[in-house]
Amino acid sequence: MSSYGDHPSGDGRATVNGPGQGRHRQGRVDDDDYVRGMRDRYAAAEAPPAGRARVPLREGAPTEPGPQRPAAAGRRPFPGLDFLKRLGKSRKRKALTIAFAAFIILFGSTTIVVTYFVDNVEMLDPKNLANAQVTKIFADDGKTQLAQLGTENRETIPMSILPDPVKHALIAGEDKDFYNHHGVSISGIVRAAWNNITGGDTQGASTITQQYVKIATQDVEMSIFRKAREAVLARKLEDKYDKETILGFYLNNVYFGRGAIGVQVAARTYFNKNAKDLTVAEAAVLGAVVRQPEETATFAGYDPQLNPQAAQDRWAYVLNNMKDADWLSDADRAAQQYPKTILPIRKDAGNAQWGLKGVGQTGLVTGNVVNYIAEELKAAPYSIADLKTGGYRITTTIDSKAQAAAESAARRGAPGSLMTGQKANVMAALVAIEPKTGRVLAYYGGDDATGHDYAGKNIENGQLTGGHPAGSSFKIYTLAAALQDGYSLDSHFDPAAFKDGDFEIENAGRDVDESCGNYCTLEWATVHSYNVPFYKVTKLMGVDKVVAMAKSAGIGTMWNTGDGKAYDLTSKTFKQTDNAPFYYHAGFGQYPITVIDHASGVATFANRGLYNKPHFVLKVERPIAGTDKFQLVNGEKLSPKQTIDQDVADDVNYVLQKIPGAGGHTLSGSRPVTGKTGTWQCQQTKHNCHAWFVGATKQIAAAVWVGNVGKEQAVYEKSGKDVSGAGLPGNIWEKFMNAASKGMSEQRFADKAGVGDPTKGEPGLQEPRKPGKCKWIFFCPTTEPTRRGRG
Repeated sequence: MSSYGDHPSGDGRATVNGPGQGRHRQGRVDDDDYVRGMRDRYAAAEAPPAGRARVPLREGAPTEPGPQRPAAAGRRPFPGLDFLKRLGKSRKRKALTIAFAAFIILFGSTTIVVTYFVDNVEMLDPKNLANAQVTKIFADDGKTQLAQLGTENRETIPMSILPDPVKHALIAGEDKDFYNHHGVSISGIVRAAWNNITGGDTQGASTITQQYVKIATQDVEMSIFRKAREAVLARKLEDKYDKETILGFYLNNVYFGRGAIGVQVAARTYFNKNAKDLTVAEAAVLGAVVRQPEETATFAGYDPQLNPQAAQDRWAYVLNNMKDADWLSDADRAAQQYPKTILPIRKDAGNAQWGLKGVGQTGLVTGNVVNYIAEELKAAPYSIADLKTGGYRITTTIDSKAQAAAESAARRGAPGSLMTGQKANVMAALVAIEPKTGRVLAYYGGDDATGHDYAGKNIENGQLTGGHPAGSSFKIYTLAAALQDGYSLDSHFDPAAFKDGDFEIENAGRDVDESCGNYCTLEWATVHSYNVPFYKVTKLMGVDKVVAMAKSAGIGTMWNTGDGKAYDLTSKTFKQTDNAPFYYHAGFGQYPITVIDHASGVATFANRGLYNKPHFVLKVERPIAGTDKFQLVNGEKLSPKQTIDQDVADDVNYVLQKIPGAGGHTLSGSRPVTGKTGTWQCQQTKHNCHAWFVGATKQIAAAVWVGNVGKEQAVYEKSGKDVSGAGLPGNIWEKFMNAASKGMSEQRFADKAGVGDPTKGEPGLQEPRKPGKCKWIFFCPTTEPTRRGRG
């Protein structure tokens, strides 16, 4: 039972040991000297005749309400015994009352004096309390809530937005005389104090002002000293603040169960609406549940899901009190119906999960976004601790339509997901970015934001982890670096497998196309994803130029597969030589990068080399005290930089537009789009562990990775074949891009710029003579036989 307020019996009075039942103290009548003396005198006067034994009243005979012993033969009952019993008990009660009064005067007065002169009522103002309010995180529409931060589930609202009937319904059950008293109920204090000192039920019998004092001081001790201090502080509170302000203090801080602190969160928790939109009947449910929201060992509480009958009885009591206080007419009271729709208790009630672990209240997994928000705002003029508890509103760049499309394609278990039915070790990650702004439109890095993020970076066992070998999808950066270095899309290289020292450089299962033999252009090598030409061009110009180009596009971190160490490419201390710490294999994607970085790189090319840093925050707003309004404290700041030559980006996009259609991944309506596949084999095997598809329209750039959960192992399609970039990742990418692009205008990429020198290519490589080019066919040199790359 709660320690304050009225008893649920409905009579509006505190009771002892339950309604209609006083506390009976068992004892013996003959313990009272006065009664014993009267009894002895009566016995002497009525002594039996000589020779006849007197039957005395047995020592320790029970008193009422126990059974009465019949009078012995020859004995007449004492007619004044009942009066003497009552007189004795009355004298004991008076003695206790006198002792209690002396106790109050001696000790309670000291408490009152100390409280009045020492305790400052300013400490009770909510702005001076350590009350945490949740910070809410929204999608870019400012309406769809994605997540929330905070240790306590509370949100402060001004009382001015609540209709009077709603306010009355919220307090009628606890204090229907709220507007008529000065903060203290003397009779309630005396009654509660008497119960406490005599061993009755501990009760507060408090006004709403006193209840708020208890909340603000966090004083849970049930004692006369606490009650005295509470009363004085309540009186001082009423002297300083008006009733409306005190009501706001109370309704914004009282606990309604289900993890909800304050009426605004309670309204959403029980009815999925704002407090200002509650009906009288709904508000009365909250006014009832606040009496005891949760189950205890002795009572199930007033939550409609835990104790429906008691909840409805208490609800009726609240409405009857409203009628008694003239807050509700007889007709309106009769018209009230108990709400039919009250939300069930969520399993994560009070934990504010909101997608941080598993699917959140929006049906989306957006918890990973919180980590990026914290990182993004760590340099802001407020601390992260303040951000978590200050009741802020953070509007993110996440587009709820794009996020839903990403999860529909990539999240196992989502309706229509392409991951449904895949083996348990298979995981997918997807990130989408708006090229012209760098806004992250969708982010899916796995179902558990408290676990490994497969789309970004992680700190695990003190090490930075998270990247995946990009395979041939990394060749977009190598191609751009070659074009920047003076090569052309028409520069020629021999794509045949060869040995470079201890390394066998192969084309990962691809045959050299007979149409170009040993004299293939960089454009052809890109579309057909040959490794050999990209290894050769990387060695010719130096890995440093490839890494620099990747950094310019948006790759911030690369991992060395030798020692597993992560390198921050943006750090001033990082230095890449022509072959260290990354070797020539960087040219065809051996070294891991993150999904979000790869999406950023593709976005930079789609934006014609104009780089925008990926970001998640559109704006941060702080609550304006005393209102339901917010003020802007931090807005989006865009700083685009031309990090890649525009003509180079145009030539890369020209080539990449040829790939999606060749792999069977054109978009609806033949929307112009770029794309690139990539795979990487498991160590010491010929089976694939990682597969990618990356690409972009002018409006959306997206990167999809498919790999495995936990230790590295081979990943297979549902058909049993090795996963490939054009397979599962390409299908996920296509499904997402079609859904996210729906309704957008079609925008074309710029034409080919034709940068570089077509004659600059592999040194010493001669264009083979072809039949028909010489006069005598017998003496014509033949084309070098086609050589096969190893799978």
